[in-house]
This record gives sequence, structure tokens and C-alpha cells, in this order.
Amino acid sequence: MLTQKTKGLFVDVSEFSILAARTSGYKLPMQIEQIEELPLKDGHDPAEIREFLEGLADFKGGAFFVARCGVYPENRFVRFFEVESVNKAKDPKFLRDTLQNEFNVDPERNSVSILDARDGSDFDMERGLSKKLIFCGAPSVALQFEQDRLLEFGLYPDRLELSTVTTLGGVCDYSRFNGIKAPILCFELTAKSASIFIQRQGQVEVARPIPFGLDSIYPMLQRELGLKDEASARKLFYSNTFDFAEMGPKLLRRITKELQASTGFYEVQTGQTIDRVFVSVLPKNLGWVVKTISDSLGLEIMQPDLSNWLESLNIKVADGVELSNLGARWMGLFSLMGEFHLREEVESEQE
Repeated sequence: MLTQKTKGLFVDVSEFSILAARTSGYKLPMQIEQIEELPLKDGHDPAEIREFLEGLADFKGGAFFVARCGVYPENRFVRFFEVESVNKAKDPKFLRDTLQNEFNVDPERNSVSILDARDGSDFDMERGLSKKLIFCGAPSVALQFEQDRLLEFGLYPDRLELSTVTTLGGVCDYSRFNGIKAPILCFELTAKSASIFIQRQGQVEVARPIPFGLDSIYPMLQRELGLKDEASARKLFYSNTFDFAEMGPKLLRRITKELQASTGFYEVQTGQTIDRVFVSVLPKNLGWVVKTISDSLGLEIMQPDLSNWLESLNIKVADGVELSNLGARWMGLFSLMGEFHLREEVESEQE
């Protein structure tokens, strides 16, 4: 049984936390009525998560609540590819072969979407005029796992989105809205993997993976501090009891080298200078990771002005909902609400 959609519920589920917002509905204009966060630790059970979500929305007994959800399935992918010609971009066989041969993604085992890198819209093979494409998706089994997990939480996703892409779309729209001319380095770092993106004036120009993530840090941390095992290193890493400021550059050296290689190549290739970095997903207690990356690359940390951006999307914020202290990691949740293709219509209504 599904509950009546009198209110909107938006949920972003990462390995670190659940970010959730109740809104006045799903249609613009809407109002954000309440936001909450539930940090996720090992052993969190679905009943506890459902109880957290019930604090935001009326589940009416044992019913499912229809929600819009963003997830980070394992082995998700977002890849940029520039086709030689528009005609090739319209050839389904060529695109399938590119996915298989260039990115080692099996189209049969993965759910795949192709986007226009210029504006994030679905690529139209019939009428598409863009040579710059983004292949994105995840293994079908991984997406099914995420959907089943949401059902355990009491959520029925009427729209299930890849948070990596949703967040990137939000940053692109934010860049357009604020007239940011310089390229922005966007970085998603999770336990097993990481992704590097570079967008300029709302268009994605680089999207590539790093085949390792935070898990790669624990062996070094174990050696540096003489800990008994990697599990102890992981526990310390996520605690708020140790100051990693001095050790940070050494722990993150492998990651920052990858970022330096990507940004350096891009700047030489395009003649453009990146001046800021946006890091998504990471919880507040890993803020030292963001600062270390920023310092190592000599880039300013991008802290979005969420209030003005949301207002430009026809999304109001209720009294008592404070956005000023929220970090960049909330961009994914709020991006689930935005209808970026309607920006011109929204702006014309406000004039």
C-alpha cells in the first residue's frame, strides 16, 4: 500500500549518511519544510532508518511512502566521450561498442543512460547534434540492490537517480546561475572508488574514474600509527578524536596525484585555469580531506550559496530551516528537487 503524496520526500542515501527533506510537494514551486540527517554506521538496521524517515513523513502504518531518491550504487560509472562526428553519435552500434571497448562496460549487464554533455539532457539519437556525450549508469544488480534497500526503509522510489550525476547537474546549474566562468573541479570520493569531473559554464568537459578510494588509505594509516589492523585504522579515520591535518597530505598523496594529473592535462589542453574545487558526499568529520585536497592543488573550496540557488529554481525554504551551515555534500539532495531545464521559464516568471 502506498501513501497519498500530499507531501514530498527527497532522500539521498550514501555510505556515510542519509540526507532527507520533506517538501510541500513535488511540483514547482515548492517549499522545503524540514531537513534531517542520519549518519550511517556499521550495523544500522532498516527499522531504525524507517523510524528516522517517519519523523519526516506520515507513513500511515505499514505503508510505503512515495519518495524521490538518489543513490550511489557500487560500480556506478560516469564517462565523458567526444565522438568524431554527429553521424557516429547517432549510430546505436557505435555507441554500444564505445561503451564496451573504451570503458569496459557491458551494455547487457548495466543500466545505461546517454546524456548530452552540453546541458545534461537525455541524448536524442534521432535528432542529436552534440558530439560530446556522457555515458552513465550502474550494474543492473547494483541498482536493484539499492531499490530493495529503499523498500526495506519504507520508501517507494517513484524516481530513482544516480546521485553522482544529480550532484554534477546541480553544480553545472549553480555555475550557470552564478555566471562562474572559470572551470570547476568536482570530486566524488567514497570508500571503494572516486570520480573526477571538470565542468565549465555548465558543460561537463571531463569525467573519469579513479579506481581506488578511501579504503586505500587505511594500510598506510595503520603503518604510520602502528595500529594492530586495518579495521582499527578505519575506525580512527572516521572518528573525531584524531587531528589528521599534519598527516593528511601523506595519506592523500596518491589521490592528489591523480587530481593534479587530470587538472594539469586539462589546463594545458584548453588554456583554461581551474580556480576552485567542489567535493561532494564526504561527511563533516572528513572536512580535513577537503582542505588537504584544496591546499595540495592550490584551489579554493567551493561552498555553494544554497539559499539563493534554490530560490532561483522556484524552491522556497520554510522558517526554521537553516541552510547557511550546510556543506557541499547537501548539493546532491537539493539537486533532486531541481528541474534545471525549466530555469529559463522560472526566470521569466520572476521578471
